[in-house]
Amino acid sequence: MLDNLLSFWVFWGIWIVVPLLIDGAASITLFIGFFVMKRMQKKKSAPVNRNEVQPFFSIVTPAADGNGYKPIVSIIIPVHNGEQALPGCIASIKQQVYPANRLEIIVVDNDSQDGTVRVMQQLQNEPWDGQLHWISIPYRGKAHALNAGIHLTTGQYIINIDADVILDKNAVGSVISVFETNPAISAATGGIQVLPSDPRDGRRRHVIAECEFQEYISAFWMGRQYQSLTNSLFTMAGAFSIFRREALLQTFLYDNQTVSEDTKLTLDFYRQLKNARIICIANAIAYISPTGSLSALYAQRVRWQRGQLEVAALNPERIHPNFFQVRGLSLSRLLMIDHTLLFPRLVWMFLFPLMIFFDYSISLVLSATLLMYGFYAAINGLTALGMYLITGPAEKERLRRNWWIPLIMPAYRSFIFLCRLAGSIIVMTEQPEWRVADPLAETRQAIRQVTGNLKHIFSKR
Repeated sequence: MLDNLLSFWVFWGIWIVVPLLIDGAASITLFIGFFVMKRMQKKKSAPVNRNEVQPFFSIVTPAADGNGYKPIVSIIIPVHNGEQALPGCIASIKQQVYPANRLEIIVVDNDSQDGTVRVMQQLQNEPWDGQLHWISIPYRGKAHALNAGIHLTTGQYIINIDADVILDKNAVGSVISVFETNPAISAATGGIQVLPSDPRDGRRRHVIAECEFQEYISAFWMGRQYQSLTNSLFTMAGAFSIFRREALLQTFLYDNQTVSEDTKLTLDFYRQLKNARIICIANAIAYISPTGSLSALYAQRVRWQRGQLEVAALNPERIHPNFFQVRGLSLSRLLMIDHTLLFPRLVWMFLFPLMIFFDYSISLVLSATLLMYGFYAAINGLTALGMYLITGPAEKERLRRNWWIPLIMPAYRSFIFLCRLAGSIIVMTEQPEWRVADPLAETRQAIRQVTGNLKHIFSKR
């Protein structure tokens, strides 16, 4: 009897209780942590020490220093076949509250084959007080395009955005205000928000868009804010990153060693700059379009997972043995949570149906499945409540309008876990490429290759 009871707890503890504790504890910690942060905001601060990082999680509005000085800001936009997206991106920059005559835009055409060059010529002919430059490079690769633009900038601050991004009108002023009042900050990522889907796209795309919206809000307003406070931010979003010029030029800039050049550069900052301070300014917002389909979402998340593993392999010195360190970037903790624990998080999806073949009743299997799903729905409901308490009016209204999304999020996150698992498999068999053209085919090929390698190894024994 005792042996059976022990076996029962070991089995369920490893595969079910452990992921419940991890995901539940993480959500509760973030939820409580932001109440503490809001309380900290209300306290009157001591006289400002400009050599220390001041609170950056409060709502920031554009502001000048005492003499009204506004530094020059260079904005780099790498573009490949951006005929449709580029006009909206440029228009959002021209509408910034920040003075136009202190803005410099450098568009780097990355071997476009559509009408991007023609569109750029039209945009350059439009009147604007800022500077709008365009260059073309004959080879593909986002890293090449970004580096070419960086070497042409003249601004004290350098901002990189994607060509399909729409900047909030206060975005530039917000990040510059934070940097100017926090000299210790080396670089930052802005907040990324997903736009609503087009009503004509149908219900399925609407659900995907709203799941992405809540995922991104949680990641930038909660997850990366915590990383900012503990100086452990892992990735500056490629869609919207901000740098002090002198800090950026102390790194090796972007490179093509990995499909996640933005993550690679983030870790290069920690390596090259002593006491590098990288933060997330969540309320400086860049809007992106929803992914639109499960296939496109799969391709995106496979690439992210591959990039994370590739960057970790390129930075073995960051894989500290101390799993429980709080401050500083710990790749060991990140890899454990995001990679190793993928398996116990996913196993219940496949394990529960199989229980029927081990004499478990169908009603018990269904009850366990619903209980597990309900637990994860409760976690997402708690996360949504935390987001509602800390975001702005527009985000609150959207969360209210789509109150039912936390009920869908467990299924969405399970799909994301599957994508990440596929990325972990593919990274063992494929060379780094920025895009995954046919993700399902690549995953099948990667599984066949890994299986073949294992058979070959065991056949020699």
